[in-house]
Parts: sequence; structure tokens; C-alpha cells
Amino acid sequence: MTLDLFAPATQLAAALRSKEFSSVELTQAYIDRIEKINPKLNAYVLTTPELALSQARAADDGHGGALKGVPVSIKDLISVAGYRMTLGSKAFENMVMPVDFFPVARLKEEGCPILGKTNTSEFGSRPTTEWGLFGATHNPWNLEHTPGGSSGGAAAAVAAGLCGFAQGSDGGGSVRIPASCCGVVGLKPSRGRISPGPVVGEGWAGLATDGVIARTVADAAAGLDAMAGHLPGDPYWAEAEGRFADAIGPNGRKLRVGFTSSAEAKVQTEVADLVRSVAKTVASLGHSVSEGGPDTAPFRGPFQLIVVSGLASLPIADESLLEPFNQLGIAFARNLSASDYVRAVDAIRVHARQVVSFWDDHDVLITPTLPQTAPRLGTLGANLDTAGDEYMEFVAFTYPYNCTGQPAMSLPLGMDSAGLPIGVQLVGPPRGESVILGLAAQLEQALPWIGRRPPV
Repeated sequence: MTLDLFAPATQLAAALRSKEFSSVELTQAYIDRIEKINPKLNAYVLTTPELALSQARAADDGHGGALKGVPVSIKDLISVAGYRMTLGSKAFENMVMPVDFFPVARLKEEGCPILGKTNTSEFGSRPTTEWGLFGATHNPWNLEHTPGGSSGGAAAAVAAGLCGFAQGSDGGGSVRIPASCCGVVGLKPSRGRISPGPVVGEGWAGLATDGVIARTVADAAAGLDAMAGHLPGDPYWAEAEGRFADAIGPNGRKLRVGFTSSAEAKVQTEVADLVRSVAKTVASLGHSVSEGGPDTAPFRGPFQLIVVSGLASLPIADESLLEPFNQLGIAFARNLSASDYVRAVDAIRVHARQVVSFWDDHDVLITPTLPQTAPRLGTLGANLDTAGDEYMEFVAFTYPYNCTGQPAMSLPLGMDSAGLPIGVQLVGPPRGESVILGLAAQLEQALPWIGRRPPV
């Protein structure tokens, strides 16, 4: 194959194995494209060309695994040893840690050159990528719109051909939201699938996890294989049963699939229509399809309490350096007690049992990823008096499955009339990544998206 920076990561890996080009050549091509395109997008906030090229040389010498030699980006909420980890905040703009966080260590073992760090909202607390230390990231499909968040830099980089695939993190939808806004695949794995170690104990009481943003379902599966694993003493373990890359092949299994566009949010007509159309496609593939879904509304209050408590637990020396939304959240958390926090965690765990029981007689739930397509920059959450409610409506379909710890992924299955991507979410049973990956691969074949490229 010719060197195509929009090619799926799995295809790039195959071309590298057959020596059609070298990882050094591929990595340098991404570095050159980042220099050209990133000023328009602000997807990367730090580039690491020396590190990437040294890793590419090692990959060409044989170091790595299935994605050996394919360049990756890292969200600026986790550490790459020896480089800044700002958390998107002025309060941490000079922080450097001497240790790789677990996904970075795994990607280094896999032989994936690290191109740099991608933009995020401060602490990942907003579902858009703006108002943080590095300013707004722009959506490659329309520069006046948000790429979503908080992994907005990662999704914009994948969509614009600035990396082979990307690491992101998801505490309330932060992998799936930008994947939906930017027209790429976003996979949030099961709780415990990827260790948060060695420094972080657990993110937001287990709500947050690392995940994969990629161009194809196969790339997402391979990216998960590259990052999955745990450290001794992790609070949650989800052992892999074989390779996730093997889950996307045909197996003849007929699934019981539910679908719904109902949540505590007003859903755009084009979004709801796409979900219903996708449900019909699933039925045409031979699966059993019915309308309906679990009641996730009781998660809302406890979820918000846990998030603001998590923000308040950070070692922030000067809170005046924070952006206003996080200042308000931390001030609210100061009035909470330890027992309030424990009650919130318990409330989520108890209601999660009721929600997960939906999968007793279903295999997959299909929903919108978001109730709307990507908003214009500077609009969603701009008014601090209403920002919290606006954000909870925006994430109404995503955050519940952080509460339950189930795997979920966003697929770019449609476009709206304004030319912006629409994501559709698949939610699987506990530890059921293989189930949703298998159905996602069928939908990718039935409703292909790989030919779509943003104007940037």
C-alpha cells in the first residue's frame, strides 16, 4: 500500500510487517502533517518527535507487538515519563512525572511511537475541549464547532490523520463523546480492563477508565489489546479472554438487541432517526431487536457528587488558577462530608444492579451517543449558571455506563444535514467488549464510514 496517513492502524501495521515502508518513514510523515495541520486544530499541546523517531527505529528493528510501528497520541491527563503532564490546568502546567502511566507503558511495549500529548478540558471535567490551559480544540469537520471532550484533542487528531490511533480516557463519556463529534470510533472498555496505575488508585470511584479512539472497529479492538492489563493490587480486574482483535470475525451468533433514544435529554430528530434506522439494519442482519432500555436517571445526582469530590481531592496549591467551572465544582465539594461521598458511591452501586439486569435478557443496547451533533465552540456550558445541567443533558446516554462499569462504544454511523458526524452507541454486558465489537464490525460492513474524511 502507499503511505496513507488516514489508513486504518491495522492496515498500517500490516504494511509495516511486509516492509512496504518503515516505521521511521510513517512516523516522520505524521510529524510533518502535525506541523502543517495542528495549528488549525490545536489537537496536540505537546509533540515528542525525538521520542517518536527513536521508538520507530526500535520498531523497525523488531521491537513490539501487533501494532508495532504505528504511531499513537496520548491524552494530557496521563504521564509519559519525563514530559509535562498538565491535566489541562494552569495549576499543573509545569508538572513532570518520572513514571509512565500504565497505558503508556503498554503502548511502549507494543512498539507504538508516541507522537505527543493531546488537548483536554481542565481535569477532563467538561465534555468539550475548551476553557482549559491550552484553549479550544477545533473540530476537523467544521472549525467553528467543538470536537467534544474531554478527549477532544485525541479524537480531532485521529479524524484529521494526525496519528494512527489515540489513547483517551472516559469518566462520563470522554472517549465516546469526541468520537461521536469527530466521526471516529471510540471504545470505553469495562471497569478494570486497563489498569489506572501505578500512581492513580482509581479514577472517580471507578467511573473513569482509559480507552481507545480509532478509525475502524478492528483498530479499536487492536488498540484495546495493546493497552489492556492490570497491576497487582488494582481495585478492579477484568481479565481478557483471548485477543479482542479476534472478536470482530463472523461467529454466526444471533443477538438480542434493545434500542432507545429516550433519556433525560432532548434528542435531535436526525439523531433519533439514525438510531431507529440502525436498529432496522441490525434486524436485517438477523438479530432480534426490540425497543426499550433501562432507567438510568437515578445515577445523575450521585455521579455529579463523585466527580466534584474527585476534583476536590487533587493537590491544588492555588485554586484561583483554575477555570471557573472547576472552581465552582470544588467549592461545592467543600460542603460535602465523607458520608455524603460514601452514600453517593453506594447509590450508584445499588442502582447499577437494576440497570445491568437489563442485560439478563439482552446482549446489546443501542442508543444515541449524544442527543445532538457537535455544538459550536463557546456555546455549551458557556453560562456557568446553567453549565452543569447543560452538560448532564449532553452526556445523558454516556455517563450511566461509567456508573455500571460496562463496555460501550460510539460508531460514526451517520452525518447530519449540516455535514457533522452522528455517533451511535453500543452498550454491552459486563466485561462484554467482544459482544459489542462483533456487532460493531457487522455494522461497519453494512454502513461503512471509512471513506469519509473531514475537509481539514
